[in-house]
Amino acid sequence: MNIVVSTAALALGLFVATAPARAAKIWSSERLKKLTPGGQVWFLRCYRVLGVMLSVAGLLFAFDTIRYGS
Repeated sequence: MNIVVSTAALALGLFVATAPARAAKIWSSERLKKLTPGGQVWFLRCYRVLGVMLSVAGLLFAFDTIRYGS
């Protein structure tokens, strides 16, 4: 079960990191529309950072599960 969660976190993180505009349109379209162009750039950069952190967390969780067999 832990590997499934790790895989899902990794896949979601990769999606958000590679396509932050599409992810933002899916999960926060109203907020994205209300921002100025400069604010949209900042918002999408934060989404990209979130995606990278989520991917790394999924990888580390998978590594921990495989290494220590929790």
